[in-house]
Amino acid sequence: MDSPHIANTQVSSNTPNCLSVALLLERGIACFQREHYAEGMALLTLADELLTPEWMHLTGLLTMLRCEYAKHFHLQQTLQEVSARFIEVQTELEANIAAFSALSSRLLTETLSKQIQPVPREVDSLQVQESVEDDSANPTLYAVCFGPFELRYQGVPLALCSNRNGQAILRYLVAQPDHRATADTLMALLWPDDTTEVALRKLYVTVSILRRSLQKGCDLPDKYILHKQGVYQLNPVVLLHSDVEEFLALYNTGRKLSGEAAVYYYEKACSLYTRPFLIEDLYADWSFTRREQLRQIRLSMCSALASHYLEVGSYEIAARWAAAGIEENRCDEAAYRQLMHIYALAGRRNEALRQYQLCQQALLDELHLQPMPETVALYEAIIQGKFNR
Repeated sequence: MDSPHIANTQVSSNTPNCLSVALLLERGIACFQREHYAEGMALLTLADELLTPEWMHLTGLLTMLRCEYAKHFHLQQTLQEVSARFIEVQTELEANIAAFSALSSRLLTETLSKQIQPVPREVDSLQVQESVEDDSANPTLYAVCFGPFELRYQGVPLALCSNRNGQAILRYLVAQPDHRATADTLMALLWPDDTTEVALRKLYVTVSILRRSLQKGCDLPDKYILHKQGVYQLNPVVLLHSDVEEFLALYNTGRKLSGEAAVYYYEKACSLYTRPFLIEDLYADWSFTRREQLRQIRLSMCSALASHYLEVGSYEIAARWAAAGIEENRCDEAAYRQLMHIYALAGRRNEALRQYQLCQQALLDELHLQPMPETVALYEAIIQGKFNR
């Protein structure tokens, strides 16, 4: 009589446990389907510990699942290690390529400069214009980086991509020595707050828009921007030159020369520098070092040109070049001294003294400093009329 009652009591007492196991199994499988493997495995392990005799047929399946999960986890760890190593090697390779590219460009510049004969200052402007036209006839792209960014194909400006991020990608690729960048770099620059998945989708769409914009009105290759193994690169089939390359080539040629020949090349170089390097990216960290390097080169040429014209007695032109240096760097104390020197020699004593006051104010405002002793000495010499050449 008691047997049925006992059996019913056992079933009733096991029912909550069976329900818990079922819920754990269901939740564990759901985690696996969402690829939350660690959480899912923890739930299934707990379910395995609670299995009652009537559920023991699931033990073999759970054991097999744990073995497969262990294999998956091991392979995932290996893949992450390989990916990290790949990124490390890729970064080293890019650095080596950039260094080699810079070296080869320098060697090419030096080789060309040895072959170039100094052009006389009386060079005919029509001949210069014809030379430019001949260069623009070549099937190449020309990038203007000093001032508003512009890309020209066979001398004709291309309509830039309407997407701002597309323009930013193009400028970044143009500015790199090897004209390439990893997808991770571009995503970090443009979408630093987005998840990788979202940023990658935005990158694909933006590059697609950029590619289409480059095809309008010209016969550039369909794949002008290449993408391979997570790296974007301008197609090397299309030659790319820039005003920055010209600027540096003219500067490097001029500093190997002297007198009128050096002046010619320096003035040509400075004529290209109409505005700072890539003003659209003025506040971007990646462009700062390059912009500062180019700015310092221009300052050195302005100083050299001012010194040359001061030496030959062309005070007005000398003053113009010294003032150009101050315009580039408001705290360039050497340029202020140079301009004071020029004005004093030209008999413009009040203007010379005015430059000292401007220098003093600029240093105080920007750097909280006073002029150096040599600047003060020059100022006092001009006041006392003891200034000499």
